[in-house]
Amino acid sequence: MKYDLRYPSRRSILRGMAAMGAAYAGPSLLSGLKRARADYVTTRPSLPPNFGNGKSVAIIGGGVAGLTSAHVLANAGFQVAVFEADSRYGGRSLTVRPTDGAHQDWWFSRYNDKRLFPSMYVDRYKEAKGPNKDTEQVANFKIEYWKTGLNKRQPVDLFLNAGPGRIPSNHVNLIALCQEIGVSLEPYFFLSYSNLLQSEKFEKGKPVPFNQVNYSLFAEMSKLGIQSTTGPDAEALVNLYRQFGGVDAKGNFTDDTSRLGFSRVPGGWRDKGEIRGQFGAKAILDSGFVGQSGANPELTTGSFLFNSSNIDWQASLMQPIGGMDRIWQQLLVQPIPDRAARGGAMRTAMDNAFGSCRPAGTGAGGAYVGDLVYLNAPVKRVTVNKDTNKVNLSFGTINLICAGSNPTVDVNFDFDYCISTMAPNLLQGILKNADATFTSALGKVDQTPAIKVGWQGRNRFWEEEDQIYGGISWTTDIISQIWYPSEDFTAPTGILTGAYNRGEPAEDFGKLGQSDRIAKALAGGEKLHPGFKNKVYADAGLTIAWQNMPYQVGGWASDTAKTQEAVYQQITAMPQGRLLCAGDDYSYWPGWQEGSVASAYCAISSIAHTIDRAKYPLGHCTGG
Repeated sequence: MKYDLRYPSRRSILRGMAAMGAAYAGPSLLSGLKRARADYVTTRPSLPPNFGNGKSVAIIGGGVAGLTSAHVLANAGFQVAVFEADSRYGGRSLTVRPTDGAHQDWWFSRYNDKRLFPSMYVDRYKEAKGPNKDTEQVANFKIEYWKTGLNKRQPVDLFLNAGPGRIPSNHVNLIALCQEIGVSLEPYFFLSYSNLLQSEKFEKGKPVPFNQVNYSLFAEMSKLGIQSTTGPDAEALVNLYRQFGGVDAKGNFTDDTSRLGFSRVPGGWRDKGEIRGQFGAKAILDSGFVGQSGANPELTTGSFLFNSSNIDWQASLMQPIGGMDRIWQQLLVQPIPDRAARGGAMRTAMDNAFGSCRPAGTGAGGAYVGDLVYLNAPVKRVTVNKDTNKVNLSFGTINLICAGSNPTVDVNFDFDYCISTMAPNLLQGILKNADATFTSALGKVDQTPAIKVGWQGRNRFWEEEDQIYGGISWTTDIISQIWYPSEDFTAPTGILTGAYNRGEPAEDFGKLGQSDRIAKALAGGEKLHPGFKNKVYADAGLTIAWQNMPYQVGGWASDTAKTQEAVYQQITAMPQGRLLCAGDDYSYWPGWQEGSVASAYCAISSIAHTIDRAKYPLGHCTGG
């Protein structure tokens, strides 16, 4: 049987309306958040200050999961050491800032006036493999200043979130952590009705505003619903359709509706403006804006029109004021007991072995989580010893990059516990003596390639020309998306995320040299904003392919708990002796910092459970 897509069946319309009604009849979001907040209280173990005295914990990885673990454990009295293979903190939470020295000084005066752990400021990075492995990317942003208002003569705070960039309201563990460590949050706009949609199959490739397409479709659905309505609830249903679609009793847009937006904005006196025209259902269905039913939006273009219906991508989200790296930066400067950072023979031995791998504070007094971190310290072997209840970390005999470090024998240390935040696929290659099923499963985790591109606007043309204040524009081009800054509206300039793609297109993009990446990103931007290459600093674009970055294997695990259920059960069969794993890959939130924090709390709970089983049950961490 053939179907005319211009006229969906009455049955499909009624079925869709019924599903909508059922969704609105479900439990309220507020009640769900209250339950989640209650779960949060039991998720993060509350450990007394001396709980871990005499016990040592090695943490592999200095990202959000690793630093969260260090923060909690050090303040519970554990002797903690964090080993980060890379030369920077943060893991996949990478925020890139202007290389300009004066701007750096201003930034420290605003966010870190003691200049603790100054390498937290990142202005460059380099991929470790692929055609750009020898290309250092530097944030040569042009510094501009506010000309008026409260910020007059202050520089615009410029940054590119090259990794995570937003926080949903149901990420309760992360939000509570931000509150605990002093990270202020502000709105992040996922959707503005002025955002643009673009496809070569629609309007000859011309970009069109989101609300013009969205409400055109709503009107078409409402008209079909009105024509299909019979029975005792007909009057109420017709009223519902009219409200849903902004239409009259016959299903037509009324002359005075503004849902479609204005092609010419109304003014004073008799300047009534002009309302945009309506698009037909057939054109929208053929556009590619609706996406494929059941497709994974993380691996496909998804539905441009309905993405914001997902609670993780709701229209209004949150972001840390000043950039996503503010979370791990604040973790670095959290105070800890001095003995956790400086005491013990093992600490002295590690300092002697690693030299300046352990970045110093500023001598400002006290001790901080950052004092626990050794950078440029890749672990070469992790050995689980179930007989002695120890985990041995070996660093090999090679020079560890840091000044004064030149070991001639195998450098290794035994710890009472170890939390690995490495990607499962990388851990498999260095893990010894763990269960065979667990070790094998680590290497089977599918990882999703991901890319981003950053541009600085010569002005905020998206605001001035298209009335876009935050949100995301979508295109079927390889760049997939353009994110607009949700901060500093009306500033002289701003940073755009000029591409964000994942899956196979991101894999292809990562194989390109820098000049070809820039060319493709400019061409994609042109489709959404004609004249794009002259509106941004085209010679200062930044690109990143996460599958090519040092000590990374991709952007995130490909929703392992759902797509590889057996594998997920195997990699979360913990502890393995005294080895535990944390990070978003070991959570139901792959790619989100919520997963990093929640899994870190599970690892800490497991350690506490081995010490006092009665007082510290594992609860939800084991599905209980």
